[in-house]
Parts: sequence; C-alpha cells; structure tokens
Amino acid sequence: MAKFVSHLDDETLRSLVEALNKSGQAVSIYDAGDNLRYANKTYQEIFLGDFEGPFTFSEILRYGARQGVGVRLDDDVEALIARTLPRRRSVARKSFETDFLDGRWFWIEHTVLPNGWVLTVGADITALKHNEKLLRMAHEAALLAARTDPLTGLPNRRHILELLDEALAASEATGACLCVAIIDIDRFKAINDRHGHEAGDAVLGHFAAICRGLVQEQDILGRMGGEEFVLLLPAAGSDAAFGIVERIRKGFTPAHFAAGAIDLPCTFSAGISEAVTGDDRASILRRADRALYAAKSAGRNCTTIGT
Repeated sequence: MAKFVSHLDDETLRSLVEALNKSGQAVSIYDAGDNLRYANKTYQEIFLGDFEGPFTFSEILRYGARQGVGVRLDDDVEALIARTLPRRRSVARKSFETDFLDGRWFWIEHTVLPNGWVLTVGADITALKHNEKLLRMAHEAALLAARTDPLTGLPNRRHILELLDEALAASEATGACLCVAIIDIDRFKAINDRHGHEAGDAVLGHFAAICRGLVQEQDILGRMGGEEFVLLLPAAGSDAAFGIVERIRKGFTPAHFAAGAIDLPCTFSAGISEAVTGDDRASILRRADRALYAAKSAGRNCTTIGT
C-alpha cells in the first residue's frame, strides 16, 4: 500500500485551490489578527466584489454595509462588529445559517485552528430554505383551513369554541366583562326550500359580510353550523352587547341573489348571555340559547338578554 503524504506539493496545492473554486462553497481563512489570508472565488464574489482593502474581517463587513452586498444586517454594522469580534474565537467550532442581500442562504461552518486562525466554509442552502418556507406556508394554510368555515370565511365551530374558552379564561383572570350572543337567521329553511341552497349560501355570506363591517376589532364572529352563529364580545357588558347586536340586526339588509335576480328578505333572532364567575362554554352557551329561544318565541327578528 502506498504511503499517504501529508504535505502539499505545488501541484497538489494548485489542485486544491482549483477544487475549492469550483466547489460552490464559500471558503475563507483569516489569521489570528483577522486579516483575510485566503478566499476562494465564491467567497470573493459574495463579500469582496471590487473591494481594494484593507482585507480585515471588520473592513470587509463595513464594505458590505456600504455597498449593499454580503450578509444581511439587522442592525448597525459597527454594533455587529462590536458584538461579534469578542465571540469570534470563543469556541473551537460552531455552525449557523445566515442570509445574504442577494437572497441566498448559507450554512456556515466556523472553525478556529490551534494557531488562532479561522476557517469558514459556507454551503448554499437557498433551495432548502425555499422548500422550508413552502412547507411552513402549506402547514399554515392547512391550519387555517382546519379552523375556517369555507363558505363564510369565519372561524368554524371548533375554532370559535376554542376562542370562547380562551375568552372565558381571560375574563375569569382579569375580571373583564364578556358577553356571548347566539344569532340564528330567521326562517332560513324556507329560503332554502323556496329558492335553493345557493340562495341560502348567499344569505349566509351576506350576513358574514354585514357583521365584518359592523363589529369592532376585538369582537369575534364564528359559524356554529347551518344558519347559527356565535358572536364573542370581550369587554362588553350585557347592555353594550345588546347595542352591538341590535346595530347588526338593523343593518342586516336584504341579500341579493344574483342567480334568481331577487333580493331575499333577511332577519335574525339573537340571545345574549354575560359571563359570570365559574362559567364554562356549556353554561354560558346554554343561557344564550335560552335567550335565543325567547327571542324566537317573541316573534323573531329581535334580541333578548338571558338571565
């Protein structure tokens, strides 16, 4: 077996430099005084461009900040230098990812050699970061879809009940008011039976749009299913909640059904319940549901406060 030769002759050194230039990795070597002693082609393209020196770690960062090249900085370059230099040789080896102003991402292997010199090798991970972003976006989209009613774009039953639990916990912890309204569109089955489910869908979408324009930012409307909705009113007592629901009820104008070229008359009945100490979702919804039943019994198209 041939003996391995550890020293580098001129031909081997030339081959090594050529390989580093063609590798696509960004390779640099800084001496103990942080002077750049070697940079391959990729490193030069990213950090140096037409920079004429002095080639120190700090000056190269300053050049990048002036020219808009190299590493993306979250703060002032001098603050970055002051924060980085004391830690630059604090551990023998570390790895981290960083993004560049040209949109690329690199995974950096930072090695401190026994003589105090620093070797950095950066691998382009832009494609991996792009895939990571796509996966994250897909996850967020799936999560949103699982929480959203597809017809109205409102929180679905599962999500609105989760939000109700959170609102009850916050009310219990802070002592702030909280009211819940159950809203039921009047004679909705008759609309479906007479004009078809597309007309019913138009009414539901119209109601959701009306509410978005009339409720306050902290108020949350969700669809429980069918023609029934739940409205969470944080920081509202029963009188304030009554005023909000009545404003929505009076603003619930007829829904235009394009397929039938008609305007469908729309009204709703609502029951309101204010949270009390020890309430859970079942108890507060039960009182609101009883209040809704009272509104229906009173002739519909009205709002009742439960007790």
